[in-house]
Amino acid sequence: MKFFNALLTLCIIIILVASCAKNQDSGSATAAAAGSFIGRIQYQDNSLEVDRDNRLIRVLKESGDTYKVEFFTGIPNITSLRLNQENDTTWVSADTTGLKNVKIEGKRLTINYQANSQSWVVENAVRN
Repeated sequence: MKFFNALLTLCIIIILVASCAKNQDSGSATAAAAGSFIGRIQYQDNSLEVDRDNRLIRVLKESGDTYKVEFFTGIPNITSLRLNQENDTTWVSADTTGLKNVKIEGKRLTINYQANSQSWVVENAVRN
């Protein structure tokens, strides 16, 4: 009977330790760049100029290391954006020309992106 109680106690301890252990999923770091942010959006192209405050901005994973930035305000989305992880909380666009800057640092999103006569600017959007 003592052996059974000891075996039962050991099983319970193993189950508790296994269920309380941190999830070490390697894919969770990739999802850290994705998320919803609230902030001011400024957009300009040849025929449209938009400046709106307190707007939803979503960063979504497309495939591999590419992302899409959605604006939900009639502003075109930014697609096929490549983000590189600098550390646990910082993601930066892979652009080397300096025209496509996107940075997620902790709970902050900053965008200064220019392409095809279009310009997107988001300063200090906060993770929602």
